[in-house]
Amino acid sequence: MISLDIVVPYYGNPDYLMRTVGSVRALEDTDWRLTILEDCFPDGAAVEKTVNAIGDERINYLRNDKNLGVAGNKHRALREAKQDYFVMLDADDIMLPNYGREIARLLERHPGASMVQPGIQVIDEQDRPHLPLADKAKALARPRGGEMELRGETAAISLLRGNWLYTPALTYRRDISRDLVQRPDSDAVHDLAIVMDILMRGGNLVLGDQVAFKYRRHRSSHSSTVARDGTRFRQERRYFVDMQRELAEFGWPKAARASRNRVFSRLNALVQVPWALRARDMGVTRGLLRHALR
Repeated sequence: MISLDIVVPYYGNPDYLMRTVGSVRALEDTDWRLTILEDCFPDGAAVEKTVNAIGDERINYLRNDKNLGVAGNKHRALREAKQDYFVMLDADDIMLPNYGREIARLLERHPGASMVQPGIQVIDEQDRPHLPLADKAKALARPRGGEMELRGETAAISLLRGNWLYTPALTYRRDISRDLVQRPDSDAVHDLAIVMDILMRGGNLVLGDQVAFKYRRHRSSHSSTVARDGTRFRQERRYFVDMQRELAEFGWPKAARASRNRVFSRLNALVQVPWALRARDMGVTRGLLRHALR
């Protein structure tokens, strides 16, 4: 039986959070401890009361003294884990009952793995199977071959071309990840940044093909998200430019070239351009084109 720390960085819909908590409590063959890290959610006291009413001593609810943001709360989650292996679970995703069992099976086949991702099913707000363009692109970018192990520059090149991982589903090995330093202005790329930093420490990534996790992709309106796209792609571009330099100095020239090319990130920016034009936001439009073409 595997022992897992499951840490949920939380700011959002309480109903989704409770579904997530319920999925953790339904895990089979898993010794788990759940920590919810609330990042100053306005109605946090009521959410804490609802969680505590469950009466499960394995669940701990913590509140940040100040809002840390997405990347900041994820890095606090890294420090909260105490078990050898842990998960940073998003507050709207679903662990299937076989999650711990599948992770244990993959670790037995790949001892000492730094990161492990089981098979994923994408769902929408109503828990229905959902495969929008973003996830079709991830499927195209993901290496073929079912269960596999990736490491070193090969893994870095693949992820920098297009980040096909579903990081909330990852189990991390604590000793290689607990002291990672948060990169500045990295909310949009914190997931890729953490994985890349682990790979550059000599870590490896194991992928399973047995579905054990449901990742929620919301059917959000483009008009409601286009304003955020400007910030998102500015952060992405800065990250890829910085990584190009770091990887060249690190001795991974092909990965540095992949970071410069950032193929799927450029294509994603181009896909957003029509929505920015419809929203008549020329600032965001120029930023998207700059990210895609420069």
